[in-house]
Amino acid sequence: MKQQPAFIQLPSAPMQAIYNTIQQVVTSNIPILITGETGVGKEGIARYIHETSPRRDKPFIAINCGRFSAELLQSELFGHEAGAFTSAIRQRRGAFEVADGGVLFLDEVPEMSLDAQKMLLRVLDTATFTRLGGNETLTVDVHIIAATNRDILKIVDAREFREDLYYRLNGMMLHLPPLRERTEDISPLAAAFIDEFSTEYGKNVAGITAEALKQLEHAAWPGNIRQLRSTIQTAVALATTDTLELKDFPDIYPEFIQTLVSIWHTFPPETQQAIWETLHSETRHSIMHELSTRLPESWHSLPVSYIPKIGGRVESLNIGDMNQNQILRAVAQRRIQQYTSLREAAESLNIDIRTLQRYAHWEEPDN
Repeated sequence: MKQQPAFIQLPSAPMQAIYNTIQQVVTSNIPILITGETGVGKEGIARYIHETSPRRDKPFIAINCGRFSAELLQSELFGHEAGAFTSAIRQRRGAFEVADGGVLFLDEVPEMSLDAQKMLLRVLDTATFTRLGGNETLTVDVHIIAATNRDILKIVDAREFREDLYYRLNGMMLHLPPLRERTEDISPLAAAFIDEFSTEYGKNVAGITAEALKQLEHAAWPGNIRQLRSTIQTAVALATTDTLELKDFPDIYPEFIQTLVSIWHTFPPETQQAIWETLHSETRHSIMHELSTRLPESWHSLPVSYIPKIGGRVESLNIGDMNQNQILRAVAQRRIQQYTSLREAAESLNIDIRTLQRYAHWEEPDN
């Protein structure tokens, strides 16, 4: 297993306030709910809480609740006895048992099934649970940290997430602002990622030019820290000098996206595809967003949209007469047909299963 990057304490005022808050409660067992956009660093903060707490010598276990079906998630969390379901051929310990004495980080917690929510509430209330298919009551001492990139109050109002569980998890809420709102953090993050990937790739890249750093600080970063890390990784891999230069970051040239969008319709389809394949996925998403929201005439004039797939393959989708919702529905329905499970189809688009289903079943409103 690849080692997690070292935690970096960031200098921006919002992050310093979060660290100070954590220090006030780190010795307690109060459940913590971390919110923020995808890629903003929620798991990093959970690891920081663990590493600065009295539980630092005990396990830190992270579970992404959006990556499992309802049955498998319950097994992941609570374990199962042999015969509990078809593929349960032997007893298995769940995350709660493995994390005993330490920290359990539940990412995308609203994606839990209602049955799993009920079992989680029991653990929070009584510190006990049973494995699936079992009768033995097990006692556990685990600090729960949950996270979501969604508006959890809306999910509670829609009765998709238990209100009582929300209040139990929300002993303290920490909201992580997007990277675009704390540009002071970009320089130390970039330095850490340069060091990480220089070591990994056996290169001597030791810094970044002021011009390139300035462009990093002015980029929108819709994918936040995760996108910045990926961008630095690519730049280090491509670097031919010991300092990253602007040429190593083709996706962050000044006004790159706006310029490309403005001339996109002038390219023939085969040229569009060739250009598309050279872009990072986050840049592709930014271009699609720019076309659909700021330049709708360009969006509707596009003969083809190239949607990235896992493994670098590209599929074509005719969108000439579609609006944005119709395009999302068509893509979602195609992915459901192509993959053997809803989880795999959702992961291929980097969305959760509920969002995939919502896109796939969207209907034109009555006039």
